[in-house]
Amino acid sequence: MPKYKKINEGIVDRFIGAIFTKVGKGLESATIRKIGASDPELAKQFKELQATKKRLEKTLGKKTKQQIARGETPSIFTQDLSKKLY
Repeated sequence: MPKYKKINEGIVDRFIGAIFTKVGKGLESATIRKIGASDPELAKQFKELQATKKRLEKTLGKKTKQQIARGETPSIFTQDLSKKLY
């Protein structure tokens, strides 16, 4: 009998999530191009927002990795989640 690899549900979930993320990013780019034709200022602001989001994710990722390397609990996990952010 063949021995099959056990498929972890987390792997499948990440794969499906990655597919939808790529599709969403493609639609987002198309939408920005479409908006850019009618309102170039708004399209410019969306592009700046995307760049800011990437920089923020990169910064937070580095800080979390540094805290893990030092053996600390990342601050993201130590926040009081009962407080509302809005």
